[in-house]
Amino acid sequence: MKTILFSLSLLISSFAFAQTNNDVEDMMTNDIPMNDTSVSSVAYNVRGIYQIKDSSCDPAKFKSLRYPGGSDAYIKALKEKLMENVNWKTYVINGLFFVKMDINKDGVLSKLEAGPKVANSEPFLNDLKEAAKKVNKTWTPAKCNGNPIDSQAMLKIDFSSMAYDNAFN
Repeated sequence: MKTILFSLSLLISSFAFAQTNNDVEDMMTNDIPMNDTSVSSVAYNVRGIYQIKDSSCDPAKFKSLRYPGGSDAYIKALKEKLMENVNWKTYVINGLFFVKMDINKDGVLSKLEAGPKVANSEPFLNDLKEAAKKVNKTWTPAKCNGNPIDSQAMLKIDFSSMAYDNAFN
């Protein structure tokens, strides 16, 4: 009889202890702050600025648009604006992207378009256009027969990124 009572009391006490243990575990998890440990690293290579062909002008009489200081100066300024204005930790992006720039005959940037448009790319494309817009200098416009004309240029940038979770490092 003593063994049955002893076994029964052990069984009842283990259930009581298990219940208390769960409450302690629940209290601990409520107070632990959660950190986002994922990290994204983006590398990019600006391939260059390309003049889009103007079919209305004879190629022999066409003079391409120019950025003050040349395309290297534009690329350097663009990289600075990209570093200042884009939160690279929020993007995981891979592939070749473009920014199409319309330059009017006064040498002023009049319109920007970025692409290609892929799923969930709108915020990134907006940031890319904003960075290109902030490189704020007047271009030397393209000329046909010595007269300034409206023209278009294409900026090509190759992006590659790595995302990883360092929660266990």
